[in-house]
Amino acid sequence: MTPTKTLTITVRQAATGPVLEIAGDLDYDTAGDLRTRLGTLPLTADARLVIDLAGMEFCDSTGITALLAARNHALAAGAGIALSAVPEHTCRVLHLVGLDQVFALYASTAEATSTEDPDRRPDPRTPTG
Repeated sequence: MTPTKTLTITVRQAATGPVLEIAGDLDYDTAGDLRTRLGTLPLTADARLVIDLAGMEFCDSTGITALLAARNHALAAGAGIALSAVPEHTCRVLHLVGLDQVFALYASTAEATSTEDPDRRPDPRTPTG
């Protein structure tokens, strides 16, 4: 019997807007949960949606597509989006497919939700080659 894959999504508010904390596997079986949660998430033009991936254990191509859906949801509202605490293996995939140029990547959620510098600051763990 195959173990059931789980994804936990916790939503909280920061000064910059909503933070979605992802824990578990973001894959074919669970990506719909993120898409559903996004559909209920109101965003304003001055907000930055932060997706905290510190607890994410695995991400497949469907998970990457769900992250792109989150980006589209934010852009449709005129909001920004950032990924924080991206696991190294996922950071590498984002770099390989060029999505490190599409998402603002932060080493921590504290940096991503900082009101001091809203501009993109690259995650130092982003692969360079």
